[in-house]
Amino acid sequence: MMPLDRMPSISLGIIVPAGASYDPNYHWRTDTGALRASVGFDAGGFSNAHIQGPPAALRELAAALVHAADQAEEEAVEAEPVVGVAS
Repeated sequence: MMPLDRMPSISLGIIVPAGASYDPNYHWRTDTGALRASVGFDAGGFSNAHIQGPPAALRELAAALVHAADQAEEEAVEAEPVVGVAS
């Protein structure tokens, strides 16, 4: 029998529209004293979720999200045609 994985494995896609409502006010300590935090968001209707973890993990996620947004904007600008210039 395979040993149980301590970290559950999932694949998840979340589409968040601009203007979603975020709630970063939840933080607590586990039974062993480890600090945890959560960011919840409401994308309207029945669409809501929470992302939880240690502060360092949430900071890493935030940095990755900012990097992804910056890359998307940079690539979109590079792909825009220049008006009035023959190719």
